[in-house]
Amino acid sequence: MVPIKYSSVMPYFISKTFLALYLLLLFTFMLSPAAPVAAQTEATKPALNLGLRTHYGFIIPHSEAIREVSYSHPRALELDLSLHFTSEKAWQFLQGYPRLGASFSYINFDNPQVLGDAYTFILYVEPFLSAHRRFSLSFRFGAGLSYQSNVYDSISNPQNQFYSTKVAFPLTANLMGNYKLNDTWMLRAGGTYSHISNGGIRQPNKGINFPMATVGVDYALRPADFPERQQQTYSPQAPERYYLLALLGTGKDGRIDATEKFPLLGLTAYASQRVGRLSALAAGAEWVADYSIKDELDEKKEHTAFGRGALLAGHEFYIGRFRFNQMLGIYVYSPHKARDPVYQRWGLEYHTARGLYFGINLKAHRHVADFLDARVGWRFGAD
Repeated sequence: MVPIKYSSVMPYFISKTFLALYLLLLFTFMLSPAAPVAAQTEATKPALNLGLRTHYGFIIPHSEAIREVSYSHPRALELDLSLHFTSEKAWQFLQGYPRLGASFSYINFDNPQVLGDAYTFILYVEPFLSAHRRFSLSFRFGAGLSYQSNVYDSISNPQNQFYSTKVAFPLTANLMGNYKLNDTWMLRAGGTYSHISNGGIRQPNKGINFPMATVGVDYALRPADFPERQQQTYSPQAPERYYLLALLGTGKDGRIDATEKFPLLGLTAYASQRVGRLSALAAGAEWVADYSIKDELDEKKEHTAFGRGALLAGHEFYIGRFRFNQMLGIYVYSPHKARDPVYQRWGLEYHTARGLYFGINLKAHRHVADFLDARVGWRFGAD
């Protein structure tokens, strides 16, 4: 059978589709009235903050292919704007006062000939513990889009195995200590971990991981008070378990010398059991037909099956009608052996009130992204 191939315009279309879906989900999360932290009255208007931070760190040499160009020290300058919510509803949702914000960063990777620079736009959520006190702790998780100035090229830049597309998808997490000087100024210091990759849209795509020390200052354009509130106990609501079925798909590069993308189609199903206000445990299975593997097998004139089946288990984090899930997969059927017998999945989903849900999901073997897929599915059971 002749391999199913996309036309030459499909790689561009698929990458733009993913970028649009990614932004749509993130902006919907920020603005959705279904998110408890979004609803505010005039008396509980959130604080509006402007922040400036500097970062300095190192690149983790997580693969031999990038070890020689990993010995540099990235530096970054970050500007962000955020809303810091103060209402009781926001407190009950996260048991802390959360910030929602957007940041723009310039990153110098200290190796212009190979790595160049990056510009990132991140949307983030950042719960604060003890925001009513002078000293507080906060944890941030964010995702967005980035632009890299000097990507891989087989002739002019073969050493850059980190990323091969100008546009990629950065993830960031940090832990910060915060000290209020007064009602408007706050000093901040801590550590930030960042990752940039294109989700397997094009190879090579080892991804660049760089932890950094972070210091900065925030200025409250609109100050707000943070009342001291007691921790709320979780009260289960029936039903607490639901079941999900989803179709997934994407386009994927084949062999290194292949110039076209190949379809990847799959089916996944799992059960989710809620165990706390924001948490659920999940387990299930998935089946994927990856036509890039078929192309590789056809090139070698091998007649091995190219489908793969796996069992999944992991955790779901509830954010209103959104779910952020982290899964570990174990192959139970893989005639053509994968890079590793296990893999990781990270997903972001939006669940409607009528049981339909949409999402994006990243699959990776350890430090190497395999593919980014879009999915649509149905939920049976709890809302």
